[in-house]
Amino acid sequence: MLKIDLHIHTIASGHAQSTILEYIERAKKLKMKTIGIADHGPGDFEALVSEIYFKTLERIPRKVGNIRVLKGIEANIIDAQGNIDISEKLVERLDYVMANFHAETSYKNKGIKENTKATINAIRSGKIDIITHPFATERFPIDIGKISDEACKNNVLLEINLSYFFGNKIKDSTVPNAKLMIDIARKHSKKIIIGSDAHNIWELGDDSAFMKKFKKMLGLTNNLIINNYPRELFKLLKINE
Repeated sequence: MLKIDLHIHTIASGHAQSTILEYIERAKKLKMKTIGIADHGPGDFEALVSEIYFKTLERIPRKVGNIRVLKGIEANIIDAQGNIDISEKLVERLDYVMANFHAETSYKNKGIKENTKATINAIRSGKIDIITHPFATERFPIDIGKISDEACKNNVLLEINLSYFFGNKIKDSTVPNAKLMIDIARKHSKKIIIGSDAHNIWELGDDSAFMKKFKKMLGLTNNLIINNYPRELFKLLKINE
């Protein structure tokens, strides 16, 4: 069970089933330490939000009981220049910004070369903290080696997204890509982050199936998982403890 889970979607994302309060109450029962609200950015056609939603997240208490509540976003890369679908002012107001391509946006697959270029530009922009599910390359093929290398050089976290390791989301490329990503992070002496990509409270923080089946296969060790090192994570995200 993750003690820190920063990849959580609420009903505001348009295709998730739980509210912020429901996640907080669930996190209390699971004895978690920190959760992060990261709904899809306004460039996602399914999202029910505009920038004002993310701006007003700061009105939610920083801590509810023993649960620390961080305010983030899963933004969308929207062009070849690596721009994302939120303003620089909003980037500065949020605790963290995650980003990648999503099918329900204006960005359409431009092939491995252009997709890789766009992702590298996003990484170099200084606007994002986490690249979500970079190993999932079916809809938007990228050079996972180049992306992983660039992320490590720019102190951008690479994510192991738990939702891609069960059901029909597991593809032939999932394990090899994820293993390559982890190997490159290790080479750079960097850690990766694990996120549930929860779309309801029952998925929150649940890494049990992944840890049982895939952890050893991927060569993933506890010392490579930044969720286990909250001080290091918060320092990287420039969040005061």
